Amino acid sequence: MHRKILSVLVAFLLLFPVCTVSAADKPKKVILGGIPFGLTMYTGGVMVVNIDESYDSPAKQSGLKENDVITHADGTEITSNEQLRSLIETSEGSDIELSVLRDKSPISLSVTPKRDERGDYTAGMWVRDSTAGLGTVTYFDEETHTFGALGHGICDRDTGMLLPLGSGKIVKAQITSISKAKKGVAGGLNGYMSDEIIGDMTVNSDFGVYGSYTAVPKGRALECADNSDIHTGEAVIYSTIGDTEPQEYTVNIESLNLNANSGQNMVIRVTDKKLLNTTGGIVQGMSGSPIVQDGKLIGAVTHVFVNTPEKGYGISIGNMLGCTA
Repeated sequence: MHRKILSVLVAFLLLFPVCTVSAADKPKKVILGGIPFGLTMYTGGVMVVNIDESYDSPAKQSGLKENDVITHADGTEITSNEQLRSLIETSEGSDIELSVLRDKSPISLSVTPKRDERGDYTAGMWVRDSTAGLGTVTYFDEETHTFGALGHGICDRDTGMLLPLGSGKIVKAQITSISKAKKGVAGGLNGYMSDEIIGDMTVNSDFGVYGSYTAVPKGRALECADNSDIHTGEAVIYSTIGDTEPQEYTVNIESLNLNANSGQNMVIRVTDKKLLNTTGGIVQGMSGSPIVQDGKLIGAVTHVFVNTPEKGYGISIGNMLGCTA
């Protein structure tokens, strides 16, 4: 039976990293996270999220496809939707040469804008250049002054594709309310992002987001578990659910798939009555909540099963540490 799952980053809007994923050769200690953060991320170029198929649009004629990333137009670096729109509107119907990344490989295409019913030049496509949302920090590494968070990548809300990172900031966030989860309906942590910048994003990967931090992290140092340390049974997660500090909540690890090169290395079930009464289980915004077992950091919460919100996936800390800033 197919299970509907949902990554638990709260997305308000919606460099391809190269990661060598492996367990750390030696146990290392990190500062435990569990704190909420806000992020604002701008793509490297703009991502095509829709091609107008209602007519023979210029974008369709050019060979552009959904998930293509337009990086340059007529030799000009593209950094925003508005910039590309302006170039198209002022083209007067002349060809525009595009540099495009498709499946991370560069290609060249040419688009010829046409007038729409209002007389404006258009290419017949929709693009996206940024996203923002709330998530949870998994760990801080004092040795490298870096952080790891979410346990999954930031993807386009329409296409599901990993967004290419141009630049990004993380800021302090405050949880103000909770939308409780129930079967078939994803819950969420609601809050706001402050203006206080605490770090820069440098990597957006399938295994999480990473970067450098400027704020002094608070929390206790824990050893990171090797895969051989992780087992089914009792564990705890740390998350900030409307509190000023991360709180500990009990979970049960029901199954493991530690050899998978993915963010679905374990299935967890929330057993903590307080958390179940408050949130209904795992909700959006809890992505990255660290999972601790036998006094070691073993991974992070990544996804919720929408039809069974007390259950979800977790990623192993070995996979997270294998793709770093």
